[in-house]
Amino acid sequence: MASDVFRKKPTSPIFKVLHVVFVLIGALAAIVAAFSGDTRVWINIVIALVIIGLGALLFAKRSKGEHPKGVVIVHGGLAVTCYLLLAYFTLFNHA
Repeated sequence: MASDVFRKKPTSPIFKVLHVVFVLIGALAAIVAAFSGDTRVWINIVIALVIIGLGALLFAKRSKGEHPKGVVIVHGGLAVTCYLLLAYFTLFNHA
């Protein structure tokens, strides 16, 4: 999806669906971990709120035909960071 923004091309609907699936999986994993007592995961939830805000901004800009590369970079970078933190907290469960 990011490469579509950089190439100023529309994104395939299947990638949009896959994006939503990964978002839901990550959100569910973070919520389950947080309510299971791992308070470290709350940082993921805070980062996710920022990612969601950036995603909404990105959607609005793309709907207007804009290609905000900076928003894509920050949105993607935070998403990767969020998943890496979640993986770390899951693999090294010593909360």
